[in-house]
Amino acid sequence: MPEKGQVTFRILGPLEVTLAGKEVPIPAGKHRILLAALLLKANYPVSMEELFDYIWSGAPPANARGTVQTYVARLRTSLQVSDLIVTRRDGYSIEVPGFALDLHRFRDLVVRAESLTRSGPATQAALLRQALALWRGPALANVPSERLRSLAAQSLGEERLSAVERRIDAELSLGRHRQMLAELRALTAEHPLHERLWGWLMTALHRSGRHAEALDAFRRLRRVLHDELGIEPGESLQRLHRQVLSGEPLSDGEPDGDGSSPSWVAACQLPLGVGTYVGRSEMVSEATARLLHRDVGVVPIVVVGGGPGTGKTAFAVHVAHRVRTAFPDGQWFVRLRTPDGSPRDPAEVLAEMLISAGLDRADIPDGLGARAGRLRALLADRSVLLVLDDAFDATQVRSLLPGTTECAVLVTSGANLWGLAALEDARVLMLEPLRRDEATLLLAGLIGRTTPHGLLAEIARLCDDLPLALRLAGANMMGRSPAERARYLAGLRSRARLSLLAVTGDRTAALRTSFDRTYLTLPAPAQRLFRLLAFVPDGDCTPESVAAMLEVPPHEAEFLLELLGAAHLVRRQIPGRFHISPLLRLYARERLAAEEMPAVPQP
Repeated sequence: MPEKGQVTFRILGPLEVTLAGKEVPIPAGKHRILLAALLLKANYPVSMEELFDYIWSGAPPANARGTVQTYVARLRTSLQVSDLIVTRRDGYSIEVPGFALDLHRFRDLVVRAESLTRSGPATQAALLRQALALWRGPALANVPSERLRSLAAQSLGEERLSAVERRIDAELSLGRHRQMLAELRALTAEHPLHERLWGWLMTALHRSGRHAEALDAFRRLRRVLHDELGIEPGESLQRLHRQVLSGEPLSDGEPDGDGSSPSWVAACQLPLGVGTYVGRSEMVSEATARLLHRDVGVVPIVVVGGGPGTGKTAFAVHVAHRVRTAFPDGQWFVRLRTPDGSPRDPAEVLAEMLISAGLDRADIPDGLGARAGRLRALLADRSVLLVLDDAFDATQVRSLLPGTTECAVLVTSGANLWGLAALEDARVLMLEPLRRDEATLLLAGLIGRTTPHGLLAEIARLCDDLPLALRLAGANMMGRSPAERARYLAGLRSRARLSLLAVTGDRTAALRTSFDRTYLTLPAPAQRLFRLLAFVPDGDCTPESVAAMLEVPPHEAEFLLELLGAAHLVRRQIPGRFHISPLLRLYARERLAAEEMPAVPQP
């Protein structure tokens, strides 16, 4: 049987496989999609959910898992190497040795070129030419998955363009201005808003004695920027334009294409971490490792998800403080919701971030795209940790992401952000309520370690083991007399306990506020179902029972339950059965009384 070392893969163009120098045909389109998905994350696991999304565009058949297993078995037969595709806990990985994948060879050559100093542009250009010669067209050109190709086009296309830019810079440093003109004209036509490319074209034309054409290039860029974005070219290009007009000799520095560089402010904006952080040690380690991992062309992104009260922000701040020294250019904390829970406009958030980067308010460009591009330019080659708190959806986050791997991003959200995992390679960590032993340990640290364990366990149960509820209960019992503690505990045992899981006079320190922020984002039909779950015995329901309660078809009931599940207001216990926790059920009763009484009798 052939060995791993005899197999090679090419994805920088049409997908191709060779075995001992001979092409291995992969005629079935679904098999090519599966193989391409594994190769894009070679040597790392790809989950079943990701494979379903790529193969069936988000609409997998009922037997999708078994079908994927069949595809894997057939691929293994075609590739003739038994241990190449490895079964993982919830998916598969393909183990590609050395440079058997052209993408790995491309990245290695780029890294080697980047490690050279400016004193070696000839070697640098030669390495980058080798890297770019590995591209045979658009990545995965013969793979029939629009989602997979768009993912490859976005991420790998940016890597390719970055390598092209570095090669052009090296070539111009060697005085090859005339030789680069045709390529620069083609690149500016392909990327008409890329100011750096236009600056290089102007420089190459001017140094080739074609001054009028250099001025014409600036006019064309100015027209495109005005028509598309309503902005003027950046200061560096305007300075270059003045130099060409006056006949001044051009400096040897490359055009920035992003305007004047502001004074950088390396600010730490992280909130205080909690003094007593308990549990989730494995997830903390996983998030830390991911944020500190560096891979060419991939910005480390960690998404922290979970239901209201599970401590997403506290977790993110705890992790951010652990890694902050690895990001010497700053650690930013950006809230993505208004105080009333509404999502903030990404353009407004970008303006705030540009000011954090040292830009004057008067220099902030108009428009979302222009601001996002300016931020990426300012963050280029800087090492900044971005903590984006309480994101509304993946679209809001995408416009705020940096473009270089020296930065890292930590996102918290109660919404479904799995799209960031699919398209931006984010690691998603879902927080659940604490284990009971962790919950009692947290309470003991707050109330006192001499508190009887049985009492701590009862309080933890009444708080549904939610970190926020536990901290609120602990705060209300700190320093109280035994009689006051007994009265507070009696209140927690009653239906009034949701009101007691709050700090008087501080609306933000209230479990109900956390529940409100999630509930109010739901569409009206899902809100109504949530309210009616107050009637569900023991908190358990099925799509069939909900369909009967709402008088709707079962598929519609299941869709509404899935919406509540995505918002973490119900939890899927087993296939076909959902559960609402006791505290959320109390909250549903409150909402029912406030919004539907007296039309519906109070339970």
